[in-house]
Amino acid sequence: PSLSNTGFAGHAMSRTGAGQGLGATLWNAAASPLSRALPASSMLLLYGGLIGSCWGWGALVTWPPGGGPPAAAATRGPPADMSLTAEEAAPLEALGSAGATFLDEALDEAQQLQMLHLSLQNLPEAGDSERPKTYVPRNPYPTPSSFPQAPAAVFDSPSAFDKFDTDTLFFIFYYQQGTYQQYLAARELKKQSWRYHKKYLTWFQRHEEPKLTADDYEQGTYVYFDYETGWCQRIKSEFTFEYGYLEDELPS
Repeated sequence: PSLSNTGFAGHAMSRTGAGQGLGATLWNAAASPLSRALPASSMLLLYGGLIGSCWGWGALVTWPPGGGPPAAAATRGPPADMSLTAEEAAPLEALGSAGATFLDEALDEAQQLQMLHLSLQNLPEAGDSERPKTYVPRNPYPTPSSFPQAPAAVFDSPSAFDKFDTDTLFFIFYYQQGTYQQYLAARELKKQSWRYHKKYLTWFQRHEEPKLTADDYEQGTYVYFDYETGWCQRIKSEFTFEYGYLEDELPS
């Protein structure tokens, strides 16, 4: 069967049921070798009988008042049983193997349309390739069910971090290790002129302009964050900040 026949049959099946679609497929096959091998009067009788029986079979799929197929039928597609009754297949059986081949090709096309219809109902979506994002607490502890059980979506938004104060950013940096939130907190601290020292593992900020500047270091008074003993900011005078320990991987 040609591609145009397939489209015509699919249109007929979607409007009048699988039987009418099959009748349309048989009718479009009039240009087949079988139709050329038989006299016109025999083909007229054969197609007339087949189309009448197929339309009679398709009429079993009825529409409710007001037109249009029922919702369940519209999504269900063609029926799985595409076989004809003995009475409906009698004209083809009278033709022997040629009639059987003709019927098999018509049924194969209808089954292909059925499979295409089912596959279109199960198209994959973009989100199907993504792993489900489920929050698993690193240190679970029984809390009331009314408490939030997962982080708020706002913590995934970079724009929210410019509203946090410095202590909040330090807390996120030191207690959300290896997360996107730690990265956002570090980026925001660098915007506020804090610099991370890779040797002391803490953040420094110039308290004043350096008293001494060289190619590989600078010396002066700095404010640094004490995360180990006081969780507070302290001042360090005459501190030499070697540039080799300056973290410069994140954009400031």
